[in-house]
Amino acid sequence: MDIKKYLLILAETMEKKISILQALLEATRRQEQIAIQEDFVLEAFEENMDQKDVLLGQIDELDEGFESVFTQIRSELTAKKELYKDDIKKIQELIRKCTDLEVEIQALEARNRNRLELIFAREQKELRQVKANSKVVSSYYNSMRPSQNVDSIFMDQKK
Repeated sequence: MDIKKYLLILAETMEKKISILQALLEATRRQEQIAIQEDFVLEAFEENMDQKDVLLGQIDELDEGFESVFTQIRSELTAKKELYKDDIKKIQELIRKCTDLEVEIQALEARNRNRLELIFAREQKELRQVKANSKVVSSYYNSMRPSQNVDSIFMDQKK
């Protein structure tokens, strides 16, 4: 087992993860722009969410691969820390960059969630208002429409 190759794979995995996290950060910023707009466009929001789902799936795959490779070499790495010190430092630095990006994304997500909750509450209120208005209009028309079962007012007295 060549640990150097495995360490290279771990470093490349972290670099790919950084790249995907940067794309996720950009998608989250686009989501922020969608939420800020005066006219909220649900289709744009859904498209953005689909893009983010794809990126999150890629991150999950990278994390699983990283964990799998690391599990294979963990015991040898801990036994020979000094031998692989530079490689370990490089991977640790890449992990720190990933963590920084994740924290930035989480903070932006929290702000977006608050904005979107306000937007959805406003939309829900407008929808309730529309339903109430249509109910009033419907009841008005029903009350103004002549009844179909009106009995004759005059009765013929002749036999």
